[in-house]
Amino acid sequence: MGRYAVIGYPISHTLSPLIHNANFEAKGTADQYSAIAVPPDQLMHIRDTIRSEGLAGFNVTIPHKEKIMEYLDHVDADAMKIGAVNTVSVDGDVLTGHNTDITGYLDAFNQTFGRQHRRILIIGAGGAAKAVHRAHANNGDTVTIAARRMESFQQFRTVDFKAVLISDIPDLDPHDAIINTTPVGMKHEDLFEEMEIPHSIITEDTLGVDLIYQPERTKFLEYFAEGHYMNGMPMLIHQAMDAYTIWTGEQGDIAAVNRKYKAHIGGKS
Repeated sequence: MGRYAVIGYPISHTLSPLIHNANFEAKGTADQYSAIAVPPDQLMHIRDTIRSEGLAGFNVTIPHKEKIMEYLDHVDADAMKIGAVNTVSVDGDVLTGHNTDITGYLDAFNQTFGRQHRRILIIGAGGAAKAVHRAHANNGDTVTIAARRMESFQQFRTVDFKAVLISDIPDLDPHDAIINTTPVGMKHEDLFEEMEIPHSIITEDTLGVDLIYQPERTKFLEYFAEGHYMNGMPMLIHQAMDAYTIWTGEQGDIAAVNRKYKAHIGGKS
């Protein structure tokens, strides 16, 4: 039996235990997955937590994705490029950091829309944008990132994209896909209205992605045609299953996890 967990602070909101335990059940294993609250001032003791909890691997969420790198023995190339880790493999005393947000996002995007080279516009320049950018850059796409301030791009470790202000978006050439990596929309706000972006940048062929998964279809996604949009849940599931593969060398049961998640949200009032 393997014990796994997600660490963060606060941690009560996470869906990771639901996802991973649904996969364990489908795979017929006795593995267990839990959520562990680790305050920022306790992150330095992560090896003690690993030993006391008997962890064979763990996920990392806010606010530890960057700071955790200080306490690891190795970090893979993509995680180094964006300066963030969301998955850690445990091999004895050796801790290795990975970022399955990158692979999970790209797997979800390509499964939903098909794999080809596209012109990508990413709105927002925070941590989520770095993972989405790296995924599309690895895919050979042409990437533009739009932020409110040019200073936001200073946190990027590579310069393989075009940096613009959100106010410059109306002057850009058309894009094949537009991705919202900001939290605007979680409270049913309209990102286009909030950021004064004209709806005319969307055509009937434009793809829309919102990393938000609750609500299932944000006002941002309502501007895109049926079959041309995706919310953040496929990314969340795929990144979790990529972590499972890193830990065990096996493929996760994505279909079973999807069924469990749909039953979960269907049971909510």
